[in-house]
Amino acid sequence: MTRTSSSRLGSLFLPALVAAALAAPGPAQAQLGVGGGLNFNSLDDIEADGARANYERSTGYNAGVFYDFGLGPLNLRPGVFYHRLGRLEFPEGAELDLSAVEVPLDVRFQPLPIPVINPYLLGAPVLTFGRGDGPFSEAVEDVNLTADVGVGLQVSLPGAGLSLMPELRYSMGVTDYLSDSFQVGGTTVRPSSDARRHSKLMLRLNVLF
Repeated sequence: MTRTSSSRLGSLFLPALVAAALAAPGPAQAQLGVGGGLNFNSLDDIEADGARANYERSTGYNAGVFYDFGLGPLNLRPGVFYHRLGRLEFPEGAELDLSAVEVPLDVRFQPLPIPVINPYLLGAPVLTFGRGDGPFSEAVEDVNLTADVGVGLQVSLPGAGLSLMPELRYSMGVTDYLSDSFQVGGTTVRPSSDARRHSKLMLRLNVLF
């Protein structure tokens, strides 16, 4: 996916996100929340055109803020999260630290109206603004799209006026996170399509005020 097509993707997706948020109930039915947790990241090693790179699968982290709009059994939850994703290491000593700012539009479905502890399912299109810190940061696409699915619990704390929401989420790449070609030490690297899309398993604890 080229940077031009990525920019077009962003220009189409962001207005849809804003329109969905504006269509939700007013501020009286909206709650602010914060969240954070761990990422267990996955990106294939690169072995193409004589160039190799190992992906360090160390645990990353995520943190951000969101608004939760109540719509009965369905809740709309747009947010902004920072993600630390890992590192690509080339034999020549070059390294590329990978991170992203993600804008998820979670849709939560609460099938059982259980007081105090309420389980839910979620799905979300996620607009991802990738970033690479290193000598070849152009290897990372400016914008890409991922999709999240997950499960969670909303645990209301009586008298505290807030809820805890532990979640398990899986994120899969829909479009490329890495560019289809980039330069490393004078060598043009062309990763395979499997090595360009990023996925991760996330454990997150949200606090809803």
